[in-house]
Amino acid sequence: MEREGQRKMDDKVALITGSGSGIGRAIALKFAKTGYAVIVNDIVQAAGESVLLEIQRDGGKGQFVLADVSDVAQVRMMFKETKKTFGRVDILVNNAGVPGAFSLIVDMPDETWQKTMSVHLNGTFYCLREAAKSMMTTGFGRIVNITSIAGILGTVGSGEYGAAKAGIINLTRTAAKELGPYNITVNAIAPGMVGTPTNLKLKEKGSPFIEIAEKGTPTGRMTSPEEIAEIVFFLSSEAAGNINGQAIRLDGGAAIDISMDQFMRDFLSKKSSFIKSVRRD
Repeated sequence: MEREGQRKMDDKVALITGSGSGIGRAIALKFAKTGYAVIVNDIVQAAGESVLLEIQRDGGKGQFVLADVSDVAQVRMMFKETKKTFGRVDILVNNAGVPGAFSLIVDMPDETWQKTMSVHLNGTFYCLREAAKSMMTTGFGRIVNITSIAGILGTVGSGEYGAAKAGIINLTRTAAKELGPYNITVNAIAPGMVGTPTNLKLKEKGSPFIEIAEKGTPTGRMTSPEEIAEIVFFLSSEAAGNINGQAIRLDGGAAIDISMDQFMRDFLSKKSSFIKSVRRD
């Protein structure tokens, strides 16, 4: 079997789900700039094709696959297309997701719970399972799951989101134990508030949600998508070959602060118009 040290970086293939914008886009561009062939995945065709175009303009190589990770048939199709073009998948980054619903558990519709679980937890499982099958035949693989500090602490007003992210952390640990003997590592990254285009726009509007999040972070700011991309890339490298089954917090220390919970209680009790604006965005 071909081990990592025998395979050149520019021969490796990375599949990044939900890479049409935000965190996923930053990860896709990072891998492409360092010589990986990148499979860009998203449910928004224009967004995914735009990222692929960026990669190609910079001299990188890749492919865009339109697929909904919550649909197992589409996930299988995505991996089939990847194998057809590049022969295998060396790196899988499970990033696709949907935002929290800003709803207390007692008010949460069934559809909200089911949708969040379907995309975050089911989607991560479907992609991890397909990638693992391929990686086991080559004797090498790196899987990085994007979770959240909400999956570690729980977050008032985002019960479905926190539960899904907690499930991803446990799945990460189980997969790490099962796949480690095949030279496949599985890790997770748990960001706090991230400076995505949507959150940066909210900050510009003076959003109290962003303000309290940054104040509750010892470093005083959101984590950038590029910072997350750097850690994902490291976990996929030879240097991280014995890091396995970890959920790494990338939150500026926000996990040690609980002021957000009280803020969310106040927000939800007042039925703030801000919540409606977030849903529209």
